[in-house]
Amino acid sequence: MTQPARPEAADGDWHRVHPISPWVRGWVVLVAMLFFATQSFGEDMVRALMGAGDTQAARGLWISLAIYGGIFVVMLVIYYFSWRFTKYQLAEEQVLLDTGVIFRQHRRVRYDRVQAVDIRQPLLARIFGLAELKFEAADGGETAMQLSYIKEDEARVLRAEIMGRAAGIRAGVPPRQAAQQGAAAPSATEVGTEPGAGSGAERGAEPGSERGAEPGAGAVSAPEAGPGPDAPPSLMPEAPEQVMLQVPVGQMIGSLVLSTGMVVMVFILVVMVAGAAILDATVPQTGEDNWWRVLLFAMIPFAFSLVGYVWSGFNKGYNFTVATSPDGMRLRYGLLETSQQTVPPGRVQAVRIQQSLLWRPFGWYRVIVNVAGYGAATEGSGADKSVVLPVGLLEDVMRVLSVVAPDPGVEDAPEVITEGIVGAGDGNGFTCSPRRVWWLDPLTWRRNAYRSTSTMLMLRSGRLERHLVLLPHERIQSIGLHQGPLERRLGVATLRFHSTPGPVDARLHHADADVAARLYLEEAEIAAVSRRMRDRNQWMRTEELARFEQRARQAVDQQAVDQ
Repeated sequence: MTQPARPEAADGDWHRVHPISPWVRGWVVLVAMLFFATQSFGEDMVRALMGAGDTQAARGLWISLAIYGGIFVVMLVIYYFSWRFTKYQLAEEQVLLDTGVIFRQHRRVRYDRVQAVDIRQPLLARIFGLAELKFEAADGGETAMQLSYIKEDEARVLRAEIMGRAAGIRAGVPPRQAAQQGAAAPSATEVGTEPGAGSGAERGAEPGSERGAEPGAGAVSAPEAGPGPDAPPSLMPEAPEQVMLQVPVGQMIGSLVLSTGMVVMVFILVVMVAGAAILDATVPQTGEDNWWRVLLFAMIPFAFSLVGYVWSGFNKGYNFTVATSPDGMRLRYGLLETSQQTVPPGRVQAVRIQQSLLWRPFGWYRVIVNVAGYGAATEGSGADKSVVLPVGLLEDVMRVLSVVAPDPGVEDAPEVITEGIVGAGDGNGFTCSPRRVWWLDPLTWRRNAYRSTSTMLMLRSGRLERHLVLLPHERIQSIGLHQGPLERRLGVATLRFHSTPGPVDARLHHADADVAARLYLEEAEIAAVSRRMRDRNQWMRTEELARFEQRARQAVDQQAVDQ
């Protein structure tokens, strides 16, 4: 890993972004100015050359040069002060960002409220070797902070440092001690003798851990001697990663072509052509008013939308790579604009596995999650922040679930997950809707089912597009029980389980009223107890880190066996 060009960026002092950052952010204005300047210069220069000795044409050329030169100087001044007044700091407990010249903005994000830190690189930033850091906070709204632009290597180091502090891992301090707020750092001897927090070799003997057996497994070893009071804080290196899977380009293109949105647009196109053919046969038109000409003009914007849909999905989902590291699941994707996203396992609130109708012959699935801090990002074509697997086989789904979802709480997890995705009716622990609601849900009443395990709630739904929602008990924030007039008549009810804002909507439709009431009471009590027992505000504490590394190793080993 290349060392950052400026390692002092996390030393607690104020630092500025890269000097050309304003130009990267405002390149559209610069290109527009150059375009209009070229048009104006061209006309004035042609008139000056064609009319040799024409003082009026020469005067117009010099006036144009003066005007656009003045505009360029003003842009230089504005961009300079924009860079001069943009600075950031990694303080002891929070990240600070100050921006603005006339209207000043002071933004603060505490480490314990940071949900994720992503690296984004637009095409122009990639050319100059720059990157943008995007901070997602616990408010669940828009991006809490954007630090643009800094050097790419520096961005990686800052992300590792911030994610480490947010996860409870401080540079040079074991996770268990770092998680104790306000506690003094123990000496090297105390760290080595504390049970469960020994050296790397001692920890490697713990069952199911192996954290000291292999270098780069994510273990944070205790320093031999504590730093002096005046010593600068050490940077946390970027955690090593292991690639779990990479979505093939052909599979990505096939999933876009066979997606529901593409099918709907092609269907509309066929209807338009058929309608034009019928009208041309029944109500013939001649000249410029014929129906095919009207159809052609109507299809132009529609064709642009169709091409844009495919290109957007391909551009965002190209080279989609899933890797694991001690700070969470890492996602890399993008063709022209690349993004590097880290999904901390402790921040995943809900998981949805879905399969569209045309994907079934190929065995393709998609995995979407609700992540605290990402907000209600709508699901679109290709990859967005909530998609952790845009398309993949069932084996790929299992590898991703081994990291983003906690232990399903059953011994035969693959069979139960498969039953939840493709099954119907009562079976393998699932309870479906009663037969009396078949006329309300003629296609999905046997698919609407649930199963509650010791760690999570599974909700199955959908016939044309299959859905399976996995909801950890401790992530359920509240539960709603709804019963309309027809549902009261049939003795059924609908349950909605509320999570953080996101594309995953957890609902159990038309369950038996007695079953729904019992599940409502039981799940409310289980969720309350689970929230008290599990504190994942700092998700990479010793116990969480050991479980995460074990699941990650199992997924990687399974991939090696499959290959």
